[in-house]
Amino acid sequence: MTHRLLRLEAVREKTGKSTSDIYGEMKEGTFPKSVPIGKRSVAWLEAEIDDWIADKIAARDGGKAKPNAGGPGRGHVRAEAPAPAAA
Repeated sequence: MTHRLLRLEAVREKTGKSTSDIYGEMKEGTFPKSVPIGKRSVAWLEAEIDDWIADKIAARDGGKAKPNAGGPGRGHVRAEAPAPAAA
């Protein structure tokens, strides 16, 4: 299995979150934890960031989610749009 790592700037761009929000939510346990990649360097697993985003979308859309076309076995979910209201 191949894992792609994202550095802080890429995580900020992908999520729209500030550095302080990312680290604060990591501390609270509501954001994926970083992975040490050097003495003073960390990164995040892209799949975990994608899952976090998908969870936010699913929560917005009433918790409905379905597998994403992100590839077999990737564990990603994609929010499903709510059904139109009956007339």
